[in-house]
Amino acid sequence: MKRTALAVSGALFLACAPFVHATEPEAPAAPAARPALKLPQAEVERLLDAYAMIKRNYVGPTDDRTLFDGALSGMLAALDAHSRYLDKDAMRDVGRENSGQYVGIGIEVEGNRDRLRVVAATEGSPAERAGIRAGDVIVAVDNAPVSGMSNDDVARRMHGAPGTVVAIGVARRNKIETLRITRADLHSDTVHVRMAAPGLAWIRVAEFGGATAADLAAALKKLDGKDAPRGLILDLRNDPGGLVSSGVAVAGAFLQPGTVLFSARGREPGANATVTVDARYYRAPGQPDVLAGLPAWTRTVPLAVLVNGASASAAELVTGALQDQHRATVIGTRTFGKGSIQSVIPLTEDSGIKFTVARYFTPDGHEIQARGITPDIVAAPAAAADDDLLLREADLARHLPATQPPDAGAQAPREPSESTRTFGTRADTALRTAVAVLTPEDRRTSTLAGLLRRWGGALPAGTAAGTAGGSVVATGAP
Repeated sequence: MKRTALAVSGALFLACAPFVHATEPEAPAAPAARPALKLPQAEVERLLDAYAMIKRNYVGPTDDRTLFDGALSGMLAALDAHSRYLDKDAMRDVGRENSGQYVGIGIEVEGNRDRLRVVAATEGSPAERAGIRAGDVIVAVDNAPVSGMSNDDVARRMHGAPGTVVAIGVARRNKIETLRITRADLHSDTVHVRMAAPGLAWIRVAEFGGATAADLAAALKKLDGKDAPRGLILDLRNDPGGLVSSGVAVAGAFLQPGTVLFSARGREPGANATVTVDARYYRAPGQPDVLAGLPAWTRTVPLAVLVNGASASAAELVTGALQDQHRATVIGTRTFGKGSIQSVIPLTEDSGIKFTVARYFTPDGHEIQARGITPDIVAAPAAAADDDLLLREADLARHLPATQPPDAGAQAPREPSESTRTFGTRADTALRTAVAVLTPEDRRTSTLAGLLRRWGGALPAGTAAGTAGGSVVATGAP
């Protein structure tokens, strides 16, 4: 869990290349100098009056740190859905996430005190193995209702020692199921490669962690040689995002050096930048360029990108860059719509604040925040076992509103929640559509026939069944 800070990573300054991030940055910045602001004296006095009255009249003893932690939490919570106060536990998680290791069950959630939905369950995690899937509504942790709890409270209850069990109450189709999940050390293995069809490599990126770009580069180098693929499928479905620097490197693996990836716009000069395929935007200090030595074909081979409503943040950054630069065909359903950038600033050794400092825009200037990315080919999954809809950024309480109107296709029906267990099966309409798109017409019949034998079921039509906001609509059946 990251957006609730089960695993939070560090800070963002666009002027300092290694620390460019979309969801959770890599390392905390130094405490900022106290700004020369004129304090709202009346409001400060109101706060002090409330503090004095509590200290004098509250029925029990009070702790100053607890009171001011609460005040800071309220201040940050008033900003937007992704801004928050970081207490000692949350700050400690910064280092854990940076290392790619943390203890938990492996889910990404979004929501508020009234509704907490699963954005994604990390592939191979205890949560994924137990049956947690995108769209599930979390209603209880260890029999304690989450209604009224802060996301931090929920995160703390899900934390625990490896090998211990946590009971997660999940609402599905008006029923509550209790899943007992064993916590584990989660070592992020974020890149998975297999052949989707002869000559077509299918690369799934589960999230954008510190090792993701290096793992992707290693995978691409392994694919090199006389049997190098004639097409690549980059699968970002259920990818909740992560480090922007990782996203920059992943996009850079498929684009020429110097290509514009996105622009960031904020109030401070350091939060404004146009980011390109350049090692200074993704290479950590003292580390080699992870993209050095990549085979040249990675930047020219036909490419398809798969997305869905759980593709968020850095995954959307990569998708938007590849789409606007006409480098890839985007297939799937509209993405989550998190197009904001947060910075983590320490206040003391064991506390800090995380708040939104910028929005980011695709190379053509399209805003992602609360809008998402509309695919070139809409390929919705077959109906799932439940009809819960995926929560998106625009559904969150206090979400940062978009500054641009929605795309024409943004009101298309949202897909049912889906599990990674359907990926690569006969029900995987998006993957089969990508195979069809990347297969030359003179070889398409034999290639798709082979997939029929492997997966069974119907394959997506080769022509459009209709359009949604200018996007081709592909259909398939399980």
